[in-house]
Amino acid sequence: MLSLHTKILSTIRSFFLWLFNLIFEFVRSKVYSQKIVFNCVWEDPLLDIEALEISEKDNIMAITSAGCNILTYVLQKPNHIYAIDINPCQNAILQLKIACIKELDFPTFWEIWGHGKLRGFSTNIYPRLRRHLSQEAKNFWDSHKHYFDGKSFRNSFYWRGCSGMFAYTIGVYMWLIGVSKHVERMFNAQTIEEQKTIYEKYVQRRLWNPIINKFLSSPFILSHLTGVPSVQQNLMKQPIGDFIRNSINTVFTELPLKTNYFYRVYVYGEYTKQCCPEFLKEENFNKLKDGLIDRISIHTTTITNFLKEHQKKDISRFVLLDHMDWMAQTPNTLAEEWQQIFNNSTENCRYIWRSVSLNAMFVNNTSITYKGKATTVKELITYKQSLATKLHKVDRVHSYVAFFIAHLHN
Repeated sequence: MLSLHTKILSTIRSFFLWLFNLIFEFVRSKVYSQKIVFNCVWEDPLLDIEALEISEKDNIMAITSAGCNILTYVLQKPNHIYAIDINPCQNAILQLKIACIKELDFPTFWEIWGHGKLRGFSTNIYPRLRRHLSQEAKNFWDSHKHYFDGKSFRNSFYWRGCSGMFAYTIGVYMWLIGVSKHVERMFNAQTIEEQKTIYEKYVQRRLWNPIINKFLSSPFILSHLTGVPSVQQNLMKQPIGDFIRNSINTVFTELPLKTNYFYRVYVYGEYTKQCCPEFLKEENFNKLKDGLIDRISIHTTTITNFLKEHQKKDISRFVLLDHMDWMAQTPNTLAEEWQQIFNNSTENCRYIWRSVSLNAMFVNNTSITYKGKATTVKELITYKQSLATKLHKVDRVHSYVAFFIAHLHN
């Protein structure tokens, strides 16, 4: 039997663990609702477009994140896109991008979103944009418009917010260990072989050391700076530090960096005209300005609540990012969301999402009711595994273990 002293220590330990988790979740909830977590989308939208096969009759529901994906999807001319995010700060980014498209010419738009900064933005540009914003977005940007002024040591919007701070920290670290010039050579390499040689000879050994491994293994860093909540971390089958290191090694040795704008913007705080998202190309900017952005509506709410109010079986494409992982340990919440997804899905609807879990069992086993019968998600969808595997191999971000593409049975 346990001694009284041991029981008391165990009780005290349990209490402080409970208190720590309570404080951790409170801070996390504040971060995810009152701050920018992602200042650019960390999923490859060109793969999404191939997976979704978007047509002009499609209505798409997609998680907003930073809106880069939304502005890329709408170039395919769907009927409508519902951009959904529970974090009003994320929707505020998309609103500001749309305001810039409506109000500005392309050179000015490029300075703001291509370089991430424009001198005098707060005083000369933002007042012109403000009238296009919702009250919620005005409240946010009135206090954060300086993100684009380019004045502080983090002088780019892409070094702001949680993920931006993480990127800036890694950039400083690479400078301190003396690999920055070699990383630049990698981005300018003309072949993967040249890129791989530079990485393995000059970068790899210096980059991965006990200090960075400890930093990347911190649950706090991952949750609050990279947007990987604890529930998602728990799905990983390998230590998080190993996972990140393996992902970086793949990107740096197997995929061309010269077209990888995801990593370029976090290393340099800006894009180039040759390496940037689709919405930052002038011909696409003109298409957006000519009316395509009017096909987007923005909603600050949960997916479940939006669909409960929508109540129309007219959504034919769902883009769920890595959102399923976040509900892996709350099956009732997951079931409620999938119930609403199916309630609003057209025949032959298509769904895509990413995961740090290789299989989708926690999704597959989710119980819902469809056409009056109790069933599971797995019984209603068919996975396009070969297509998903092919696309996942060339994913320029490579920050997930698996890519899922599924469609609703006829």
